Amino acid sequence: MANRLKRQINSKLFRKIFTATFIATILPVITMIFLWVKNGYLPNDVGTIWIYTKFFGIILFAFLVASFVAYYISQYITAPISEITKSATKIAQGNFSHKIQIESDDEIGRLARLFNYMTTELRRLNKMNLAKIIAERNKTQTIIKNIADGVIVTDTHGRIMLLNASTERWFGLDENDGLEKPLSNIIREKKLLDLISEATTKKDTALPAVEISYKIKGDWKQRTFQARAARVQQENGELFGIVMILRDITQQKEIDKMKNELVSMVAHELRSPLTSISGFSELLLDSDITKRQSNEYANIILNESKRLSDLINKFLDISRIESGRIQPKKIPLDMEEVIQMVVGNNSYLAAKKHIDVEIHGISKLGKISADPGMMEQVFLNLFSNAVKYSPENTRIDFVLKNSGTEIIVQVHDHGYGIPEDALPNIFEKFYRVSENENVRDVIGSGLGLSLVKQIVDMHGGHVEVESKVGHGSVFSVYLPRITHKPRLLLDEESDDIIH
Repeated sequence: MANRLKRQINSKLFRKIFTATFIATILPVITMIFLWVKNGYLPNDVGTIWIYTKFFGIILFAFLVASFVAYYISQYITAPISEITKSATKIAQGNFSHKIQIESDDEIGRLARLFNYMTTELRRLNKMNLAKIIAERNKTQTIIKNIADGVIVTDTHGRIMLLNASTERWFGLDENDGLEKPLSNIIREKKLLDLISEATTKKDTALPAVEISYKIKGDWKQRTFQARAARVQQENGELFGIVMILRDITQQKEIDKMKNELVSMVAHELRSPLTSISGFSELLLDSDITKRQSNEYANIILNESKRLSDLINKFLDISRIESGRIQPKKIPLDMEEVIQMVVGNNSYLAAKKHIDVEIHGISKLGKISADPGMMEQVFLNLFSNAVKYSPENTRIDFVLKNSGTEIIVQVHDHGYGIPEDALPNIFEKFYRVSENENVRDVIGSGLGLSLVKQIVDMHGGHVEVESKVGHGSVFSVYLPRITHKPRLLLDEESDDIIH
């Protein structure tokens, strides 16, 4: 009650009503007394004290009347106005569910009902707009999520605002775990971070695209991505964030590389055998050649044809592997059985040069998950190379080891060896060692070791080579072993077999 009275007294409306009522009440009475005194209507025995007493009584009465009237009227008016003011404040703050509790039938009641109707309409429109905004937002997010290119959106401080499905899959991320966190915490690619930093600081500069190579978990080779960044600005020009688009251009790069390699193969590798075949075929048409010459030319044509066929087949195999058109059909595989099969089926290659071949296995070697045909191709290439690049009456050893998590197959030969400066390039396409006189006449495509590396990489392994000129070479193939046990120490059982 005291607070309500205090609030009414402090009301400007109360003070105005009180003043008007007080004046309206006292002014006629004062005027009448003044006229009575002037015209002598008052009794003669009435003195000055009577006049003052009546005057102050009238003032007090007027004050009370004015206070009552002002309080009643201001209470009747200011309470609903105050309620309407509070409601307007809440609506301005976005609370469209508020309702004014005024039920009178006068003008103020009609105003309150009109205000409530306006609030209902605002609430309905707000729901419509909000639903539309949410629908548009969801549609935009769905589009961005399903874009084949990767999308990364960061704020001005480098914190993640959005990641789409492609980015999550490529980098092994989860948007829910990365939101509002610095991009540098989950992506370590320096080129990407530098690109976003440049886009943040350079306002009017068109940034060039950058390329990165990244190995996705589960893939056996690296992919190439092209990244572009752009600034996202508000209407007033203020920077809102940075959007970066990542495009997988691996296939495009491989096609360009394949074109270059195909041109190189046609220009260099195919020209030589085709020239030999064409030339010696013309010589065979000469009626004056002897039987011995005819056989010699025919053998040359046959060898060059085999070389040409081998070159084309291996090039196509590598191209299919690199393009992803060939996928390994993995099964549990015993590597000792694979080596036995390869050596047994191709022992005639070593027999021609009187080369001994021995296989040194160990107990409990274990198995790998691999494609049998591809594994046979790997070790056939290594075996045939060891035979081709070894002199007669030497020895080739296959040594199998178990490191616990990997099975290691080593191919030892006592051949001509590889120069140290050639070792880094030995697995490149069309690369052949020609410095040694003993190997210049050996027919080869220069693709066998490249194919070996591609297949081994596809199976999650790697291949290494050690060699010394005049002392032979050791090619070591490391392949993941099927195991559920902790890593074991390297088995040294076969280490001392090769001398």
